[in-house]
Amino acid sequence: MAIGPKRQRIAIKSQLAVADGQGGHTVTFTPRCTVWAHERPLTATEALRAAQVTAVLSSVWEIWFRTDVSVKDRIYVGTRVVNIEALFDPTDRRRELHLVCSEGQA
Repeated sequence: MAIGPKRQRIAIKSQLAVADGQGGHTVTFTPRCTVWAHERPLTATEALRAAQVTAVLSSVWEIWFRTDVSVKDRIYVGTRVVNIEALFDPTDRRRELHLVCSEGQA
């Protein structure tokens, strides 16, 4: 469990395909939930497990355990858009969920 409290409010949005009006579909993201989170950098083990790419800022977002979060979802924090690459329960006790995320750098 994280030592520090979860003080940052984040929005998790899910992927949704909507009609584009010309017979096709376009992907958009709709709000799934808003949760309290704590962002921290990857540990060395997590970076190796995630096959860290150099041009990407990677981090772990720690949230209270949920069953409705997917790797197809995104995290929105202000103007930042963070892609969820992997998620896991670090203790297998359904207390916390760690979201391993990447954010492309311009």
